Amino acid sequence: MSATRQSPTMAAFLLLVAISPLLLLKSYAYPIITDVEMSSTKCFNFNVPDDDDAHMVFIALPDNVDDEVEDWFSTQMHDMTRKGSANFMKELPNVSKDIHNKISDDEYNGRSNVYLKLTVPKRPVLRHQMFMWYAPVVVMNVVKASQRGQKKGTKTQPPGGYSVCFENKNSQQGVRVLFDVVLMSDEGQDEELQNKIIKKEHLTPLETNFQEGIRAANTILNEMKYMERREARMRHTAESTNGKIRLFSYVSVIVLLGVTWLQRTYLKSYFKKKKLM
Repeated sequence: MSATRQSPTMAAFLLLVAISPLLLLKSYAYPIITDVEMSSTKCFNFNVPDDDDAHMVFIALPDNVDDEVEDWFSTQMHDMTRKGSANFMKELPNVSKDIHNKISDDEYNGRSNVYLKLTVPKRPVLRHQMFMWYAPVVVMNVVKASQRGQKKGTKTQPPGGYSVCFENKNSQQGVRVLFDVVLMSDEGQDEELQNKIIKKEHLTPLETNFQEGIRAANTILNEMKYMERREARMRHTAESTNGKIRLFSYVSVIVLLGVTWLQRTYLKSYFKKKKLM
């Protein structure tokens, strides 16, 4: 009897052990958002594991971009860089009419005067180009591109990693850059993992429910990461608003003191003329 009762629990445990490598591969993340101040440069370094490659996607937005516009581009980039998505590494869909109405015609696909520079230590520059507002810049197979011209069989990654720099040459406007890095394993490893995927028709009802629970948990994790990103952006907006309110308060106090001093001076001179003082 005891062996019969423990069989479902044992089956679920064995299933968890079997599919745990696949769950680790399905960790999704939203694009990174960084602000580049006027006439400044901001750089990031990335390392790619040996025998792997990477794709990079970038989008430049004005720093005063509407929140709904930023959310739309963030969501579309997330779908574009998510493995298994129908739009993986494809072009962004056309901007909806509501989103397009919130973008200035002069800015949409216009010259941003913001430059992307992708470099590797002791090797030629991989990419140096100017962003167009709201237009994605895609760099495919970064490792393979950096190894062009090298001897065959040399696949060691650069010790300093890959450097991504955003140079804002605008003197009166900041920029907000969305970017994401997608790591790609060898084709042989992907095929091997694909062959190990458990088919749905082979699962028992208990194991099917277990898989649905895992899918729901992944959905909740994605929502939590999205809310964390929104919270960071809202905190940035709140801090900026608080700074403006504080500055307005200081100016109001100064104006109030100035008006008080003018009234006192005027009344004093008035009473002197009337010989009341």
